[in-house]
Amino acid sequence: MSAEDLQNRHYAHLPDELLAKILEHVPETVEKMNGMFNIQDEPIKKGIEELKSRGKIIKISTNKYTTSIIAVDGSWVLEKMTGSDLLLAVAVGVEGLTEDKSKDWGEDKNQYYQWQTALSHNEATPRLAQGVMFLMELSVLAGAEHDIRIMDGAHFTSILKINSMLSAKEENAGEEYAQALRDFLSETYSKVIPDIPDIIKAAFNDDKIIALAKYSSSRDIIDAFLSDCEIIIDDKTFFSLGLNENEYLKPLSVGQSRQERRKIWNDLHIICNLDIPERKELNQELSEAIKPIITKNKTSELYCTYYKPFQEGPAYRIELKKTLAEDVQRLEEYLLSLKRQVVFPEIREPFPQYLVDLMAKDISTGMFAIQEAIKLSPDLKVDKGRLNLIFNYRT
Repeated sequence: MSAEDLQNRHYAHLPDELLAKILEHVPETVEKMNGMFNIQDEPIKKGIEELKSRGKIIKISTNKYTTSIIAVDGSWVLEKMTGSDLLLAVAVGVEGLTEDKSKDWGEDKNQYYQWQTALSHNEATPRLAQGVMFLMELSVLAGAEHDIRIMDGAHFTSILKINSMLSAKEENAGEEYAQALRDFLSETYSKVIPDIPDIIKAAFNDDKIIALAKYSSSRDIIDAFLSDCEIIIDDKTFFSLGLNENEYLKPLSVGQSRQERRKIWNDLHIICNLDIPERKELNQELSEAIKPIITKNKTSELYCTYYKPFQEGPAYRIELKKTLAEDVQRLEEYLLSLKRQVVFPEIREPFPQYLVDLMAKDISTGMFAIQEAIKLSPDLKVDKGRLNLIFNYRT
């Protein structure tokens, strides 16, 4: 193509030109990021001083720790075939950097769970996959014997996803959906749908289980105590920039601010609307299962702290139960134990949380194996055009 042709052409060279345009705007994006944090230096300093004056910032004084620590994470994948959907959900737990051989994975040694099935096309299927994954995560956490067990994310996320799974009738979740849930519980735990509240209680009542959210937009502390400081960032960023090494926020019950109580904790619920005979009794038990952490007309028994292990590293948002929050000696042992699992700066989260994330997110390998095994199965019927139905709907 001649230079004149290039000058007169009416089409773009993609993706090169698009990428060049994106990179062209990077300097102004960097400028916005710098400006966002620079103007917060004084408000952050003022906010930290205010919290210290109230006795809410504490420095770890213990040198005790444990290496009996695990993290649990899950993943799910939905492969949309031409004629049906393949669903695979997993939850796995891994130990941290440890020499402790005294703790195990419990009587049943359930270090992991997996469940797979084939379903007709239905918009509610992703709800089933996510809910099943979170139930399995809670089961691994509750069944282990280790001193510290890390839930990846926040407690309310599990509630939201299990609620979404059980209230999927609005997305046409019918008998096939309900039967798939029954099959999962029966095959995985020898349980039935009414046992779901027991799975939730087992994890939510165990104070050895803490939750670490890698990402959080919560402004609960800032809105509750520092509204006059003109802080525009979130709590996690605020404590990352404001705390010194080994300092932590004195644990406070979640929902300190009116905004967060109203947005999340007051009306947190799990309600089943599936057409199952046990629905009424199930809803009563589900309400009781999560009642301790709800803030409506009372204080939640779920607490939160922010802890900064290293001066140049981030602060961690940690959710914990009331009994652990009020036991200062044990709490600080937990915090120091987390610090010894952070291989900073190469790995920014506690090592078991980093490792389990890698394992859980490798679920695509499992789905590929399922698909190949189906295609190679001598029992697969491929006549009458059925072969076409076992391939993804995209080429």
